[in-house]
Amino acid sequence: MWKTLAEWLLTLLNMSRELQENRASIREMERQVRESEQHTRDIAEAVKLLAQEMRHAREMESAEREKLLLKLQQDLVKLKELPAARPRKRK
Repeated sequence: MWKTLAEWLLTLLNMSRELQENRASIREMERQVRESEQHTRDIAEAVKLLAQEMRHAREMESAEREKLLLKLQQDLVKLKELPAARPRKRK
């Protein structure tokens, strides 16, 4: 009887120790999951910012191309308005 009681007590102590270890492991895993989720949010935010910067850069490049095209068109109009060059008289 004492032997059985001692075995149960030992089993209970072992189970209590394992339970504490499992709880500690679970807490550590939960911490890692929270960190992973935070990293994922950080990466998602960085991707959004990068996409926004790329859109802005494309818009700026497009505006710059449009300005250059308008300038070229204006220069062509001015060039067409110039009087034709007269041939020089030779001496």
